[in-house]
Amino acid sequence: MRRAGWVARWCGTIGLALLAAPVRPCPAQAGSDTAVTVYGFLQAGDSGRWTLLLPQPVTAAGRHIGLLAAADAGARWARMDGRFVEVAGRVTLSPAVPGGAGIAIERLRELEPPGTRRNTVQLSFSQLAVVTLAAIPNRFAWRADDGQPTGVQPLLMYTVYNHGQTQLDFMLPTNDVVCVRVQRDNDRGSGGDNGGWHTSLPAPTGNRERIVIRLGGLLRRFIPIPHDAAPVAGRYVANVTLCGVADYRVETPFEVVNP
Repeated sequence: MRRAGWVARWCGTIGLALLAAPVRPCPAQAGSDTAVTVYGFLQAGDSGRWTLLLPQPVTAAGRHIGLLAAADAGARWARMDGRFVEVAGRVTLSPAVPGGAGIAIERLRELEPPGTRRNTVQLSFSQLAVVTLAAIPNRFAWRADDGQPTGVQPLLMYTVYNHGQTQLDFMLPTNDVVCVRVQRDNDRGSGGDNGGWHTSLPAPTGNRERIVIRLGGLLRRFIPIPHDAAPVAGRYVANVTLCGVADYRVETPFEVVNP
């Protein structure tokens, strides 16, 4: 099998199916051109258009919106690409806006996602990494009080930051980079590694089994949490690691609630 190097300086692409299911309005909804504070990820598109991805959507004009056009983000906050941010601004609904919904950003700041868990890995004097995992949001409901979908798009954010004195060089057993397991908290210990929901993410291109994280470099991966992973209300634990490299394992809890 062909082996090739891949330098993990990229921030990672968030690939999710965005929901926009119509729901009945409620008093807490944001309307057209309404001031909001939201939490999500800035993304730079291939066309140069910037968007703001909202795992916990904003609701406007009777629909849940998980993606907002952010026209001025590239000029003002390009360094925030792929970062988790708090954004204050005004949401506008208009056919003239790409996707039909946009936000004029007034204030923006990077945040550490609530509930982030970390693991410090030091395998030698010169090798030191900080591994983090967050569920975003870490408490959510799949359906609202009226039984309609909330439009929530939960995800896991897994990072490995090279804080040592040499590059980190991994030769993985396959071209899967990140291995993921989600279990109900009450079921842990009963099924071992065979219990719960499993998935893995491949490298950006085929047959990329070697991962290199340079000095000061960051590997960041986003893993969507589908309904099948956490279908009923309760407390869950997500476990993520580099595939075949158990030292870089980290866990974080999240909770699914009833309306």
